[in-house]
Amino acid sequence: MYRWLIASFVVGAGVLSANAGEFVPPRPPEPCLPPPPPPVRFEERTVTKYRTEYRTDYREVRRTVTRQVPETVMREVSETVMVPHYREETRQRTVMVPATRLETREREVRRVEWQDRQRERSVLVPETHLVERQRSILVPEVHEEVRRRTVMVPDVRVEERERPVTVVRPVSETHTEQVVTAGKVSVPVCDPCTGLAGFVCKVVPQVKDVCVTTLRPVAEHLVQKYAVAVPTVRPEEREERVAVRGVREEVRTERVPVTNLRPATKIETVRVPVERREVVKEQVPVPELRPVVETYKVKVCEERPEVRTKRVPVTVCRGVMEEVVERVPVRVAVRVPPGSVRRRPVRTIPSCRRCTSGRTRRRSWSGR
Repeated sequence: MYRWLIASFVVGAGVLSANAGEFVPPRPPEPCLPPPPPPVRFEERTVTKYRTEYRTDYREVRRTVTRQVPETVMREVSETVMVPHYREETRQRTVMVPATRLETREREVRRVEWQDRQRERSVLVPETHLVERQRSILVPEVHEEVRRRTVMVPDVRVEERERPVTVVRPVSETHTEQVVTAGKVSVPVCDPCTGLAGFVCKVVPQVKDVCVTTLRPVAEHLVQKYAVAVPTVRPEEREERVAVRGVREEVRTERVPVTNLRPATKIETVRVPVERREVVKEQVPVPELRPVVETYKVKVCEERPEVRTKRVPVTVCRGVMEEVVERVPVRVAVRVPPGSVRRRPVRTIPSCRRCTSGRTRRRSWSGR
């Protein structure tokens, strides 16, 4: 292919050099000849493809809305009302009146009378006689015993202890102090009368350094020993005589009264109840009901229709035009670049300059 390009370039150069010496009138452009097979070359290019996504955005839209506004209006309303009226009415009724009448009745009554009668009865008569019996009893007694016991006796022992003691001891120190003293100094003086100069002694305060000895307390820590009486107890054995209580068994004879019961027959007078029946007449009050007709007055309620007019609040809705701003969802298509970029080779095919005006026709190479 490169040889074909070189050959076409040499032929074109020869034709141009042959026509350079003579003038050739311009000719109309000839039709484009079919191009020779183009050379193929490969380039590596980055191709970015976008994908379309739909998103929902909100836009503010002005709209005219008719709102119903409630209003309260007073209106006259007529209504029929049932009004109660009362009138008196005379009525009769039969009433059962209780009454009492006396009625003679007979009834059988039981009477109880007490009569004296002789009866025999078996009785146990108690008889008491003395009987000698022996029994064992426990007699208390007291005897002495010698016992030993250990007693804690209080005692005192002397114990030596130590304690820290702080002792203040004076220590003499010598230091220098400044003391103000009166000193005599000669001062020149002029006599106002004679005008002669002289010297006069004048007392002037002077500061001098004086050595002063003072006592400074110094604390010393010492350990002091002292005796302490410590109360203690010591065990001691002692003998004591103790009165011990005890009992001893003793047999004694004593006369005991014994009571026995013997059966005996006894005749006695007893009051016995005797029942007899008797018929008794008596007047008994019997309650009964008698019908009685009575007259009474009653208030009867009647209802009459009556037309009444009243003012009633009525709620009426009135339409009001109002301009509002609303957020309306709108679906918008957005081109979104991919997450990864793919690189692939592209085949470039050159074409005739006259037909394409110097543009290069490109064709993607899929690698087949």
